[in-house]
Amino acid sequence: MIEGHYEQLLASRYTWMMGGIENCLAAARQLLDQIGLAGDLAGRTVLDLGSGPGYHARVLIARGARVVAVDLSQSCLNELRRDCTSAKLIPLHADLLDRKSFEPLGPFAAVLCLGDTLAHLPEHASVGQLCQIAHDVLTPGGIFALEFREQTKELTAKDAVFTTRADRDRIMQCVLHYEATRVWVTDVVNEWNGNAWESKKGSYPKLRLDAAGVAREAAGAALKPRLDELKAGRRILAFHR
Repeated sequence: MIEGHYEQLLASRYTWMMGGIENCLAAARQLLDQIGLAGDLAGRTVLDLGSGPGYHARVLIARGARVVAVDLSQSCLNELRRDCTSAKLIPLHADLLDRKSFEPLGPFAAVLCLGDTLAHLPEHASVGQLCQIAHDVLTPGGIFALEFREQTKELTAKDAVFTTRADRDRIMQCVLHYEATRVWVTDVVNEWNGNAWESKKGSYPKLRLDAAGVAREAAGAALKPRLDELKAGRRILAFHR
């Protein structure tokens, strides 16, 4: 369901939705500095789970790292391949939990699951599974970093409808519908084709996550806490093996 939503609606508009490529790369640099992946990373291999169009991957490669970029969206991986031709990039069209696809390319100095990718897992039990995978593929002392929106509180019906981004020819809005363990995200995009407005929409579920619950799963996988911060509505957690 998530893969179809990205291929049919989100992937081709994702970089625009996030503010454009320069804004995306600047945010990636800042976040990677924050979690301890600054400076010269030559000789290190990083696993980027849910890489999307590869904002973090591109910054890591510029800093000298080899990056295995895993994503279910072929369109996002195609954008990454188009804009990053480095031999240090290994793109993989695979599921985040499919360790057989990426484990042989490790071990990894860092495992990243950023940009709210964690909430795309199929169920809460998968969070613990991902933490265990990260532990198993990391080098001793390696970093496991997560970024996600905490959905512990429900927005009011009015506030659950908001504009993601808008310009002259495109307006993108989002509608949230809450269930006990998930929140349904409906993206609605209206685009001007030169003669009339065209509308497209699609929905997919995200897990409702909280920092304490994710930290418990990480501890259960023998990962030790390194960072816990809240920035711009997103929780940033980092652990080390």
